[in-house]
Amino acid sequence: MKRVKLGKSLELSKVILGCMRIKDSGLEGSKLLNMVKECLDLGIDTIDHAPVYGGYTCEKIFGDAVLKAEPSLRKKMKIVTKAGIVCPGARDNKIIYYDSTKKEILAEVEESLQKLSTDYIDLLLIHRPDPLADPAETADALETVVKQGKVLNIGVSNYMPFQIDALQAKLSIPIVTDQMEFSVKNVDNYFNGVSDYSLKKNMPMMAWSPLGGGSVFAGTDEQSLRLKAVIEKIAKERNVGMDLVMYAFLFKHPMNIMAITGTMNMSRIRNAIDALELDLSYEEWYEILAASRGYNVP
Repeated sequence: MKRVKLGKSLELSKVILGCMRIKDSGLEGSKLLNMVKECLDLGIDTIDHAPVYGGYTCEKIFGDAVLKAEPSLRKKMKIVTKAGIVCPGARDNKIIYYDSTKKEILAEVEESLQKLSTDYIDLLLIHRPDPLADPAETADALETVVKQGKVLNIGVSNYMPFQIDALQAKLSIPIVTDQMEFSVKNVDNYFNGVSDYSLKKNMPMMAWSPLGGGSVFAGTDEQSLRLKAVIEKIAKERNVGMDLVMYAFLFKHPMNIMAITGTMNMSRIRNAIDALELDLSYEEWYEILAASRGYNVP
């Protein structure tokens, strides 16, 4: 398994097990435990969570099935989770909102630790930029949980470069990554300064929805149809599945993207690993780009 270094000491697997769909998958108990063990055996040691996944259930399903059952597995994995989204009912609220206040971040960290059955989080991300957030207060919360030893590293998710700078200016510890949407369906972040910032700061990126939510396989919109035709052609020429080509499109970029799988199916997870060895040519990469945008570069 290829690995990516973030900051001075954190190393994550380049393929990350995403746990957003644990509840929907029906995996729990020994079935989930065995699946996680198989991922660890394959070198996938990074597990991505968020409190809101599965309606606030996925962290606990994972904690109960894996770390309560076999606490010794904790030292073999890197747990990523997030804070800052408040879904309806979580705080007696009627609508969803973002909250990056110190009170909310501290509360969510405590809740995640309890649900995950662990006493530390390897990487905590602010899940979404909160337009009401005071960067100094958010920074104070992050510094606090790191000083307490409850969080080892910090990052952000869905932040634009200027939003990262605003938060980093108030921090004495580094923001080590930004988790953003990257896929053949969404190439905007290659052109809006996000990837350039990643390269400038030597900050590897984490990609959520790396297969575009699966719409390339079944979508009937013009973009999906264009992409399917091109990716099917390349996949046939390379004698691989379409998903390998889509993962390889991300792995080609020099910003060192880590892909968060959106599946709990082991055969599909293995395909993500296999894609690490698929090196697309420049022409293939630009063919996919053109299909995504609907036009060739000038």
